[in-house]
Amino acid sequence: MASSVNLEHVCPACGAFGCGNALSVPDHEYALERHAVYVTCATCSTAFQDPMPKEQELTSLYPVNYHSVERGGLLTQIRYDMRIRHLKNLVQGGGAILDYGCGDGSFLLSAAKRMPGRRFFGYEIGDRLETQELLGGAVTLVRGSIAKLLEVLPACRLITMNHVIEHLPDPLGTVTQLADRLVSGGLVEGQTPAAASLEHLVFGSRWSGYHSPRHTVVFSRGGLLRLLERAGLEDVEVRGAFNPAALAVSLASLLQPADAPGKIPRRGPSWLFWLGLATALAPVDLLSTTPGIINFRARRRSP
Repeated sequence: MASSVNLEHVCPACGAFGCGNALSVPDHEYALERHAVYVTCATCSTAFQDPMPKEQELTSLYPVNYHSVERGGLLTQIRYDMRIRHLKNLVQGGGAILDYGCGDGSFLLSAAKRMPGRRFFGYEIGDRLETQELLGGAVTLVRGSIAKLLEVLPACRLITMNHVIEHLPDPLGTVTQLADRLVSGGLVEGQTPAAASLEHLVFGSRWSGYHSPRHTVVFSRGGLLRLLERAGLEDVEVRGAFNPAALAVSLASLLQPADAPGKIPRRGPSWLFWLGLATALAPVDLLSTTPGIINFRARRRSP
């Protein structure tokens, strides 16, 4: 349910003060009985939760069957292959690779086997501290707090944030800390939903980009560009991306009440139907010039 509010907010993306509309969004995917309220920045059109949840609260919002920790099958392997080819094109020179928001770490295990000689680190939020070394030390997984990660993280050539930056309660602080760990010329790259997109406009509170209550900040293109620059990065690129799974969730949400929780299983015949329909419609989204998913890339400034 949308309502007009007259409150001042500091946008976590661009840093501007401004007023916007408040939108209460239920959990359309995992049926948690918690609505999140999103406010839109009047300057850059980024949407963000108000009040912003604490990091400790966020750990309770991910069910045990959350899609990023239940991976397997042919579609997952195809996605992994595409990401690994992408990473190979980005890494030139020494330095580790960090997957910030690594889920169960299965992607890193696949990447380490395909990219021998490179050290991989993965981080995932958690309510307890845990560090694991896998594949003879080629892969290190850290769960818990970013402080724990920074204790063991060496200089990085690449930090990847695939559908992660929108989950952070303090994206500027987190990206700034991570950027400090990049070697000169090192890259931060990732993918995230795009506010003020065609898909956002069409689906409203049913748009998968909200992923309520787990997405804390849903960036517009301009807002994301500004955040990366504020974090000390340069050569920022933000462009449209192909991700039919996100559109599939939006389409499946049309069968649910707009203001009530619901469930969307990401497996089985019904999911394949929505995924097929989304794949057929994806070119329309991309050709709109304001697609619902964007890729981003930025480089650490040279000294």
